[in-house]
Amino acid sequence: MNKYLLAVSGGPDSMFLLNKYKNENIVVACVNYNKRSTSFIDVNIVKDFCKKYDITLYLLEIDPNFEYKGNFQTIAREQRYDFFKNVYDKEKCTQLLVAHHKDDFIETAQMQENSKRKPNFYGIAQYSNYKDMNIYRPFLYDFWKDEIIDFLNKENIEFAIDESNDKPYYSRNKVRLNNKKITTTQKQKIFEKFLKTNQKLTFINEEINNTYRNWQSNGYDCDVLKNIDSTIKNRVVFKFLTEHFENLKLSSKKIENIVIFIESKNRTSKFLLKNNVYLIKTKNKLYITNKKNAIIYN
Repeated sequence: MNKYLLAVSGGPDSMFLLNKYKNENIVVACVNYNKRSTSFIDVNIVKDFCKKYDITLYLLEIDPNFEYKGNFQTIAREQRYDFFKNVYDKEKCTQLLVAHHKDDFIETAQMQENSKRKPNFYGIAQYSNYKDMNIYRPFLYDFWKDEIIDFLNKENIEFAIDESNDKPYYSRNKVRLNNKKITTTQKQKIFEKFLKTNQKLTFINEEINNTYRNWQSNGYDCDVLKNIDSTIKNRVVFKFLTEHFENLKLSSKKIENIVIFIESKNRTSKFLLKNNVYLIKTKNKLYITNKKNAIIYN
């Protein structure tokens, strides 16, 4: 029997999720970062709903004096999902349900597009995994934010509004505020554009994976890549580097320079990747080594 862990903040999206699944086999996890003076209101809404329907609730209260050294959004996400993982394991859940919707999807896709990078997938995946925790986003392709709020208002289901979402402090908020200026019809066109792009990327990714496996089976021989389309080739090289070395900052220009290095006539040479970590070409095959010449990968 499935047992669901619901990520609930007290905002409209997660209260919509909680209401939809309230009669299922569920437990709820809520995180209060205490970054807003009104955040206790959000938590109380979740507590009251869970008490009314006799739903088990786990609450994580973050110390308001906790220092976020680095990107707040990234650290907060790690805190949140690590907490979810603990509850998930303790309660022997089968899925974590998260209330992302169509607005979240296009916001993420637009941010990816604005970054000028070329992802393998635009938007948010409906299914994903975090530390062996199965994550499912049931509303991702079905509901807009306005539809969720309309439903909650009609059903008199209480929810909280995080006023910081309307302030352009973060890149996502800026995209969100811009999208509020356009109609649902216009947003739907944006949504469908990214869905079509993802369909095309699925075929491209399959070709990338097949090419990569072939290159891998040939011991990363540089000649294998020479007659491959440049778009596929660049992504295959990117896959090689990211799979065998973490935290590499790789711009499209750097990838192009690495491809030139790989295809050069010099059968033995090296390319600096990061902090004395080198991509080594020896007898026309690739290796990654550190400054002590220890082979990290070959």
